[in-house]
Amino acid sequence: MKFIYYTNNIILALTVLGYSMLFPGLMMQVVLGGIQVLFFLVLLFNFNKFSKKIKTHLLIYCMLTIFCLSLYYGSSPKFGKNLFSLIMLPMGIASYFTYIVYKLNQTVL
Repeated sequence: MKFIYYTNNIILALTVLGYSMLFPGLMMQVVLGGIQVLFFLVLLFNFNKFSKKIKTHLLIYCMLTIFCLSLYYGSSPKFGKNLFSLIMLPMGIASYFTYIVYKLNQTVL
């Protein structure tokens, strides 16, 4: 759990730092999203060990991620490719996952 917590925080900080030059931030956001989805899959293997509150947070994260991906890949180019769907929504979801991992780090360790 500590590995997931610290790795997620480091990559999130690098992503936010990368946004000072915009394009490195966009590239790091792709890396951050991929790593967070992998970490989510790892957490799913331990799903039964978590409290009901953490399980609820993980399910909400799953729904938000599916919504964001379907918005990006399933919408028309005019609607789904704006600043909100490219930067704000994914970073909000990444921050929510960071909150979940923080809560897990508090309860498990």
